[in-house]
Amino acid sequence: MIDLPNIHSIEAVLDQPLDKTLKGLLQDRLADTIQCGLQDYTHVLVVQDGDTEQQVVEAIGFSPLKTRIEGRPDCVDWDWCEQHPGWWELLYTVGDDGFAYILLVEDAERLPLAKLCRSEGPSR
Repeated sequence: MIDLPNIHSIEAVLDQPLDKTLKGLLQDRLADTIQCGLQDYTHVLVVQDGDTEQQVVEAIGFSPLKTRIEGRPDCVDWDWCEQHPGWWELLYTVGDDGFAYILLVEDAERLPLAKLCRSEGPSR
């Protein structure tokens, strides 16, 4: 798991060796947040094979495997889902000020969140 709670952490991780597609996704999200003026309102979390639901909850405060309000399992409540080669991108908006969590989820066979993404599919 790579927890990137602010723009400085996103910029710093781009200097690290990363999967080529992941690095491109992070660069694109960084550019998008700056262009939209949301650099202080974006928290990116990279979820990789082997990461647990509890680790995700500790990082962002909720489980993407359950609805945020009712806690219903295996029922999505993301605001956006997009498939990229080897990765899923999930967007969760919070409040009215523009704050959002962006989850970049490795499309790994054993990862429950990737399985949920595959079953529910991208946003239309």
